[in-house]
Amino acid sequence: MNTEMTKPGETLDSRRLFKYDLIILAGGAGTVTLPGQGERARALAELKGRRLLDYIVDGVRKSSRIASVVLVTHSAHREAFRQAAVPGLLLCACDGSMAECAAAAIRKLQEQPGHENITKVATVCDDLPFLTGEALDDFIARAEAAEADGVYAIVRKEACLREFPSLRRTFFHLKEGDFTGGNVSLVSVDLFPGCIEKMKEVFALRKNPVKLAAWLGPFFILKMLLHQLSLEDVEKKVSDLFGYRGRAVITDHACIGTDLDKAEEWSEAEKYL
Repeated sequence: MNTEMTKPGETLDSRRLFKYDLIILAGGAGTVTLPGQGERARALAELKGRRLLDYIVDGVRKSSRIASVVLVTHSAHREAFRQAAVPGLLLCACDGSMAECAAAAIRKLQEQPGHENITKVATVCDDLPFLTGEALDDFIARAEAAEADGVYAIVRKEACLREFPSLRRTFFHLKEGDFTGGNVSLVSVDLFPGCIEKMKEVFALRKNPVKLAAWLGPFFILKMLLHQLSLEDVEKKVSDLFGYRGRAVITDHACIGTDLDKAEEWSEAEKYL
């Protein structure tokens, strides 16, 4: 474990907690085109007068568990992010897959003095305008307790509908309830580069249900169709396929499961700021 154990008389808030470096995943050549703004890298587009990146950085800096922050983006957007000039934000470019971008960001972090021996990093996506430090702190504490190589957040449907009822999300069903994927993870740096090819394979299969089903296996698909699939089933399948211990943690912090994928969602999101 990376955290220190509490002693008699101490509280979670009073002890000194381990801090992690964080990666903002802004890779890919994708842009968003908004009225009055034209075409921009998504994180640099404005939402209610502020760049999306500014909302994310504000949330990250209010966390008590984050040390350095590095943003990884496509080389086509590197100069635009450099001109954004966010104080203290490291910047690197990678034109590969999401896993390759994460690996590039880890290498960038390891080049920094005192960061040569980092063991785990936190990641967030570049489209989370409602991200809060409280949500990050809660996720990291839960992820540490899971004691896994890779931990991913999933958010209860009820929490999303309660906090952001008019913003549409895609939910999936498990025996434990209905969830949407969070956009936050805590992963071991040892997963890279070994997991890159496997992750690219999964990404390539995502739009071919037949091949994806064959890859996952008939027993897994049957349980999913019968609504008998459990969180433990998913964790075991991921761990078996990738060769590391993967876990998911459930959270009610809807802000980490509420992203802006499409341009038409931006005006609706302004209502919640």
